[in-house]
Amino acid sequence: MKIVALSDTHTKHRMLKVPAGDVLLFAGDGEFRSALDLIEFDNWLATLKFQEIVVIAGNHDFFCEKYPDEVRKYLKNAVYLKDEAHVLSNGNKVWGSPMTRTFFNWAFMASDENLAQYYWSKIPKDTDILLVHGPAYKHLDTATTRGENLGSQSLAERITELKIPYVISGHIHGGYGIEKAKKTTYINCSVLNEDYQLVNQPVVIEL
Repeated sequence: MKIVALSDTHTKHRMLKVPAGDVLLFAGDGEFRSALDLIEFDNWLATLKFQEIVVIAGNHDFFCEKYPDEVRKYLKNAVYLKDEAHVLSNGNKVWGSPMTRTFFNWAFMASDENLAQYYWSKIPKDTDILLVHGPAYKHLDTATTRGENLGSQSLAERITELKIPYVISGHIHGGYGIEKAKKTTYINCSVLNEDYQLVNQPVVIEL
């Protein structure tokens, strides 16, 4: 199965050249601030040729946080996950969450302590792909303009505990890339750089 992962399009999704694949995973920050934003994004998804599309929100997706019960009404061409799991057609389990560690006043944020208690504790032991907006601490989480690690420490600990094979995130645009650790492959699939220029390609993995 070929999986295409991307995130942080910030309204520039129609400028993307999306590679062919079986499953598309979107790791948040489409810039969904209204129902119209979701509808427009969903119309774009309808033009893509994937067997399955899975979407989570991110810290810029205020509509999804404010109106959680409305999202699926407008996002008809994808499976929307909010701290829950979805099993792909090949049997792999994806667990998705929009949450990130608190900084400034954005959507879907909590302290690392609350993330551990109320969100990461829900991640099932049999998760094959963890789809989260914010990266784990010290794994593709460095913004080049700040030079510090901005990921979640409690998420990193949970990933190590569960030995999750794949972790796909975005959020920190400067962290784009792939990192292979002993038990886990980390992917930051932010397609925009820190100047919000479309410079990165969606990431393709084979399962």
